[in-house]
Amino acid sequence: MANILHKVRLPPGCGDNLSEPYLFNPYMHDPNKGFFAALRKRVCLKCKSTGCRNGDGSFDCPNCGLHHTATDTAPRAFDNFLLLSGRQGGKTLGGAHAVREELTIPNSHWWVLGPTYKVLHDSTFPTLVKLLNPDWVKRWDPEHTEIDFYNGSTVSFRSLEDPERARGPQGLKGGWFDEAAQCPERGYSVFKPTLLKSSGIIIATTTVLGFDWTYDEIEKRAAVYKEPGYWYARWWTEENPLFRSSTQIMEKLARVKAQAEANGGQALAFYEQEYRGERKNASGLIYDYQLIEKQTLMTDEEIRKVLPEWPAIHPDRTMLVGLDSGVDHPFGAVLVVVTTKGLVVVDEYLERRKAISQHIGPITGQFKTSAYRETKFAANKNEANLILEWGLRGVGIIRAENKHQVGIQRVQSWLYSNQLYFTYRVPRTIEQIRAYRNADNTKPSTGEKKLVENVFKYKDELPDALRYAIMAWPELPDDVDAGKSEQERDREKKRWNNLDERMKTDVLRMREYNKQQENGERDLADEDPRAPLGDFYGDSDQVQSWLS
Repeated sequence: MANILHKVRLPPGCGDNLSEPYLFNPYMHDPNKGFFAALRKRVCLKCKSTGCRNGDGSFDCPNCGLHHTATDTAPRAFDNFLLLSGRQGGKTLGGAHAVREELTIPNSHWWVLGPTYKVLHDSTFPTLVKLLNPDWVKRWDPEHTEIDFYNGSTVSFRSLEDPERARGPQGLKGGWFDEAAQCPERGYSVFKPTLLKSSGIIIATTTVLGFDWTYDEIEKRAAVYKEPGYWYARWWTEENPLFRSSTQIMEKLARVKAQAEANGGQALAFYEQEYRGERKNASGLIYDYQLIEKQTLMTDEEIRKVLPEWPAIHPDRTMLVGLDSGVDHPFGAVLVVVTTKGLVVVDEYLERRKAISQHIGPITGQFKTSAYRETKFAANKNEANLILEWGLRGVGIIRAENKHQVGIQRVQSWLYSNQLYFTYRVPRTIEQIRAYRNADNTKPSTGEKKLVENVFKYKDELPDALRYAIMAWPELPDDVDAGKSEQERDREKKRWNNLDERMKTDVLRMREYNKQQENGERDLADEDPRAPLGDFYGDSDQVQSWLS
């Protein structure tokens, strides 16, 4: 931009940090793999070569020499960026430097979006504005929080407290979502179409909040599926170059880490989220992610410890197939093997855009259900259409209890007793169950808590299918106390000791009765003097004792 002397009302703090050095961070500044290299990278459509753009946004292909003046012939190599770091890791500063650089390209129109006005006011706005040269500013509109520049570029600041405010005008060159995890996903979805006309980009900077929307929309596409156009980086708070140059700060961070590791549990999970940017502590998480990791069998050798014949499965084993159908979401199914050491999830199915009956062949074929002596199919008891259509095709379905909390508790019983396993063949099941969480349990109008806590209904097909499969299996894990802490065991022991002898006898008798029921010991012979009730109420002496 031209260095123009002018007298104009400036946004507060404009240019205050122009003289501060921007310290080298390899995640940001590496000339080959850093964020800014990815931001500047262009692709020549003529020869498919890549290179770095010029300062004015044009691009000279290093291979064929063609000069490109627009992204129509030399598009960006990446158009979705995600910067993840721990608190004070420098992600917001990186986003601000990126937007500042993009604004130097003539006629670039950008929106800066935050979850609330307060976040914009306290952090995002001052971080960017302090990097702007006052001589660039043509007009500052405090009413609409917009800045116009002499080169024709503009930047506007928008809060996403109302996600519909993300409906920007066509032709925007980009949007920067700061503290993106706190922004509603709806805002991202509403904003994205505004970039179509100009082939614009999105930059998201955030500290993670568990498996928030940035994971599904950007990180997973970049890191797992390697989709073209997606780029991300993650670094720790302690990797901030400003902190690394301070012995005092590094010692303080080391103490915070040591304390978290000593406390373990949620304290360690919070540390890993806030200081390491790890996705492990989602708000309202239903299942313990650490336990899921522990119960995941990543090698054939680990699987053979619970399923000796793996990768084959003996035809005499009982198989459970959980089904979760849906019109507006994929049809999910999981295959669970019953073993003496627990339940093992060995296969998964997730497809959409098919009629309910069209899933029968692919599922039974993929799971090879005809090869086993006994296969039990289970689904939501209210899925009448699914049960009917599959029944007409010769597949009987057990009607499983559909109440979330009841099913979740059953799954937790198996998981916390260390008798529910996941193999490396079910990555989507593991991914979904780790992100399985409760929905917001407050009323928007009053802030009061709702009486019933609901599950967040998004990408929950495979956890629901697993829930139905386990609900259809009429057994509990051998040792339901195996996964409990010492404190929980002590509390239960105290409760047991506080019971009187008669109550203890009743509980033990009920347990024995349930065990006999599960083992098929149901009916007494007619000639048995105990028929028909047996010893359910105890022997004759005990009955007389109660009656007295």
